[in-house]
Amino acid sequence: MGLDERTNAARLANSGLTRRSFLDLGARGLAAASLAPLWLDGAVAQALGRSERPPFLAVIFLRGAADGLHLVPPTGDRNYARARASLALEKSLPFATGFGLHPRLEALQPLVEAGHLAAIHACGSPRVNRSHFEAQDLVEAGEGDSPRLHSGWLARGLRRERESNPFASVALTSMRPLSLAGSGSFALADAGDFGLPGASDEARRRLALDYGSEPDRDLSRSGTLALEALAEFESKVARNFREHSFRERNFGERRGGPRHRRRGRRGGELTHRVSELLSLEAAGLPIDTAFLESDGWDTHQNQGTEKGQMANHIADLGTAIADLAAGLEGRREWQVFVHTEFGRTVAPNGSRGSDHGHGSVALVAGSRVRGGVYGDWPGLRERDLSEGRDLKVTSDYRSVAWEVLKGHLGATPPPDTFPGFRPQALGFGV
Repeated sequence: MGLDERTNAARLANSGLTRRSFLDLGARGLAAASLAPLWLDGAVAQALGRSERPPFLAVIFLRGAADGLHLVPPTGDRNYARARASLALEKSLPFATGFGLHPRLEALQPLVEAGHLAAIHACGSPRVNRSHFEAQDLVEAGEGDSPRLHSGWLARGLRRERESNPFASVALTSMRPLSLAGSGSFALADAGDFGLPGASDEARRRLALDYGSEPDRDLSRSGTLALEALAEFESKVARNFREHSFRERNFGERRGGPRHRRRGRRGGELTHRVSELLSLEAAGLPIDTAFLESDGWDTHQNQGTEKGQMANHIADLGTAIADLAAGLEGRREWQVFVHTEFGRTVAPNGSRGSDHGHGSVALVAGSRVRGGVYGDWPGLRERDLSEGRDLKVTSDYRSVAWEVLKGHLGATPPPDTFPGFRPQALGFGV
């Protein structure tokens, strides 16, 4: 590093904004795209081929291993009540022949009645893996056995989308998830503060001068375009986001009724993230795919049935999906894909909870989804369980994700989305 470069770095550091900190904000995604910032304009978006009802995909990861037998109880299985014992639901909502929905998923009943909610039961990774972190990494990388990939299945599958739109995929998370690793996608931990909050005009001017004088032409062009794009985001999208966010809060409070107004906002953390997502989309950010996550599904103790810690997470999930559907209905074709790293044990443990298992359930909702329960149900007799304790996996999660992507893209996903894996058609996609 020469004297002038060290001087510039020190000057920018004193102003609170450096090239490194700028790139760490997520500008790497824009820099890699090397696109002009006019993608924010509706006319340009249409010129790039966006249809009148452009497809929208939301992927929701339930971290902690969600109990699929709780979400979609197999009430028609004669062994259900005996096998689940104290975890068996006394009541469930009507869904499909032999299966119900957890009663706290009442927000999804309109989707069930319209035939737009599908459940793929006994779903998961073919490998039994009871480590949360390892299993999550394998699932997000799109692998079934041993770790060898350094990018995410969603990033590989959406490569075509990002060729014309650097904001095609975003994550409403504190850090970019492994599912989107390799895409340059943005992680919007706080959508209201995205960009260069707090940076002075002088700091921005100096950063622009640094990129303008950068001898590496590619870096100079990429950095300059990234700065211009973020400036346009702040001037156009950020202002609209604040306005739409206010409207969403009021809308949610009105729909939620007095009980939710006392709580200050409707639903839980996932519902709040969906509200932010809808506000960003309505503000003009051309999002085609969003990644969201929900924590707290590791229910070793006091799991409960119709009430309790898991029931609250289930209610939040149902409300979030219903709100997303209501926000996009009639404007865009949409899908929501919900999955987890593995399931829970069939029988309860001694702490009125469930331990790490194998098979779980995946949910797919959407305007072009055929409702019902899919996959081969293995049964809950002891001899039918995996290792004598868990629901078997009969549908590989990669087959579900492949069919979701195919419906979203309107074409066969790239061949390296799941390397070496041959997906099986399940039939829930129209």
